[in-house]
Amino acid sequence: MIDAVITSRSEDDETKEKQVRDKRRKTLVTIEKTYSLLLDVEDYERRYLLSLEEERKALMEERKQKICDMYDNLRGKLPGQERPSDDHFMQIMCIRKGKRMVARILPFLSKEQAADILMATARNLPFLIKKDAQDEVLPCLLSPFSLLLYHLPSMTVTSLLQQLMNLPQSATAPAPANPHLTAVLQNKFGLSLLYLVLSRGEELQSSDTSTELMQDNQWTELMFMATRELLRIPQATLAKPVSTPANLISLFSRYVDRQKLNLLETKLQLVQGIR
Repeated sequence: MIDAVITSRSEDDETKEKQVRDKRRKTLVTIEKTYSLLLDVEDYERRYLLSLEEERKALMEERKQKICDMYDNLRGKLPGQERPSDDHFMQIMCIRKGKRMVARILPFLSKEQAADILMATARNLPFLIKKDAQDEVLPCLLSPFSLLLYHLPSMTVTSLLQQLMNLPQSATAPAPANPHLTAVLQNKFGLSLLYLVLSRGEELQSSDTSTELMQDNQWTELMFMATRELLRIPQATLAKPVSTPANLISLFSRYVDRQKLNLLETKLQLVQGIR
């Protein structure tokens, strides 16, 4: 009886290992197919310049379709599925070549497609940070994400901050502990992305006079939470970001008193200087 149980457990383990191997193999195949599409898309400008006038419309349609195919490959959306699962995209982002490929694909995607990729990254950032511990390739996404942020409306940037902080859409108070946000603050890519979102969001709040009161209040509450968490986290565990916005300290001036602002400024400057 004991031997039978041990054998059964061993077979279960082998089955799980095979499933993991098969999943990784499929992911690698998807990456290679998508990378081939990327090379084709990157070559379209040269082909367009060399083409005849009557060929160009077909070339543009072909390019557009291949960009859509790249996005579908990244998200793994099934027919009839309203919203794709993040699992497929996470498998791609667990592989070094996959992360670098996503960074190169982002500039070709539509604003909506690229925003979906950014949101999925923010939702799953602690998992991605853990998987990127050895490679440290995630920072290659900062440049395309930064460019994208300047094309997103205020509502989307607010939603993105909620995803980064792992808060529900209707959050009105911070959770007692937020391991998701802590992981973001302790990682150079995570903290750099958070700074970019905070900076862009504050710019939109100050310049967009059409922002609805509810949305403005939502952003303000999120900023209070982010500021509070930055003040709370020990300096020794706060990451040194890849880059910081020029207006970093002024971002928080509306949300804390002068004493706390000075404390925050000292902490962030020390982190920049010693790590």
